[in-house]
Amino acid sequence: MPRHREMVPLRWSDSDVYGHVNNVMLLRLLEEARVSALEPDFLEGGLSAGAGTGLLVARQEIEYFVPLTWRAAPVAIDLWVTRIGASDFELGYEVLEEGPEGPPVVYARAETTLFAFDLAAQRPRRLAELERKKLLEWLDEPIRWRRRREKAAAPR
Repeated sequence: MPRHREMVPLRWSDSDVYGHVNNVMLLRLLEEARVSALEPDFLEGGLSAGAGTGLLVARQEIEYFVPLTWRAAPVAIDLWVTRIGASDFELGYEVLEEGPEGPPVVYARAETTLFAFDLAAQRPRRLAELERKKLLEWLDEPIRWRRRREKAAAPR
């Protein structure tokens, strides 16, 4: 299965005055899941080790469905690759909780565009063949946005 699940603990400080995990903190939870999932292959000591490269975030989009409230148990975050380009790729996420019976509760869906970056040259670089091969192992369906509306072209 291309999806990878990370269990991310919630912190009391993630909650806002309404008792919900704050929208900014939810993006931080996605970051924690992403770093944990990608670390063995793409971060320090990974496929590009010693090459002076990294991954930078170019874009993030998130859609919230149900408020996530603080609890002691960690929250599940599923990650998968939705697109692979020459120097960038997109990760899809679902923040969810398996129900005892029936379908899981999905708190949010999100997508992050990441690109490979040459730290010495300070510019994007092409994905290496080993990186592309690893990303293909995680390739799955694109995010199905529920509330996205097509924007009309701006008048000229």
